[in-house]
Amino acid sequence: MEKRKSRSYIKTPDEVLDNLHVGDRLEGSILYNTYCASCHQQDGKGDNNRFPPLVDSEWVKGDEARLINIVLNGYQGEIKVNGKSYNGIMPANSHLDDHAIASILTYIKSRFGKSRKSIRELQVSKIRTVTSKEINSKTYKQFSRINF
Repeated sequence: MEKRKSRSYIKTPDEVLDNLHVGDRLEGSILYNTYCASCHQQDGKGDNNRFPPLVDSEWVKGDEARLINIVLNGYQGEIKVNGKSYNGIMPANSHLDDHAIASILTYIKSRFGKSRKSIRELQVSKIRTVTSKEINSKTYKQFSRINF
């Protein structure tokens, strides 16, 4: 009986097995509805005029570093999504912490890109570090040269 009393049922989390520092889909859906849905709509189809769709977009399904950079630092200029051109400004979300951005992107990729892969905070942190030194809301052509 004394041995049982000394056992601790509180364990130290395993960062890999317990999925620490990984974007959370539920939190991501809440943050998406707060920061993204007014332009890209709740269904991710955009408004078919000014704001591009996220559903089945090559931008959502493609390079994660590029997607993180766009959400983190914004985007200005022409963009082609699903064969249609859009020319506008997406505001930067650098005011959000790394976990919030990872959560939003995990939600976007799972809901609109049909991907089960989660975005990690570390990925966002690396891109925030690189881009904060080199760019600030420039067009894709200008920041695509940066090696992530």
